[in-house]
Amino acid sequence: MEPHYQQRLSQQCEVRGLTVSADQQARLLHYLDLLLHWRPSLNLTGLRDAERMLDVLIIESLDFFAGDYLVSGKRVLDLGTGAGVPGLPLAVCCPTLHMTLLDRSTKKIAFLQRVVEALQLPHCQPVCGTSEELVPRLTPHRTFDVVVSRGVGTMAHLMHLTAKLLHPGGLLLLRKPLDTPELHEAEQSCAVGPWHGIERLALPWSTSPPWMVVAVHRRPSR
Repeated sequence: MEPHYQQRLSQQCEVRGLTVSADQQARLLHYLDLLLHWRPSLNLTGLRDAERMLDVLIIESLDFFAGDYLVSGKRVLDLGTGAGVPGLPLAVCCPTLHMTLLDRSTKKIAFLQRVVEALQLPHCQPVCGTSEELVPRLTPHRTFDVVVSRGVGTMAHLMHLTAKLLHPGGLLLLRKPLDTPELHEAEQSCAVGPWHGIERLALPWSTSPPWMVVAVHRRPSR
């Protein structure tokens, strides 16, 4: 891997206020190597340039740490993980998260199983299936603290998909453009049903357009 990739990764972690060890940075760059190697045969991403893949797939995934919603020991589901984002970078940087990577593509899940083994992430589990297929397999004590997702659908659609995956008081965590029109429909959905509030956290290091992390709160049990 080119030295300037390591420098860029280190700089972007510092901008975000993240403490990422040299070993963790090496694992993230190893993940980038695996993406570059397997992308052509598995259609992992439409991105072709290594620097763009580093920026979009790995560095932007670290934005989910903003707001301190992801802390040690949380059970986290990455819904529609695809090539492993944002779940794999999050699992590398916080290995005590219990991360489930969910995707319907058997080829992508096979790739992720290879990556998890190569990066030695014992608390990271790739699972093949859909959210609808996963729900019946979860007991009340095995639902998730947090669901993260990139690119699966609108906020309202994701709220519909994830309500039964989260335990009461859990969070749906998304990365969206600051001026997204999806917020209006999502706020309407919070007026009824299992949701009860939305927090928005602007990401000051993002530009053209500016982005934010959105935390949608599932209503606690009464």
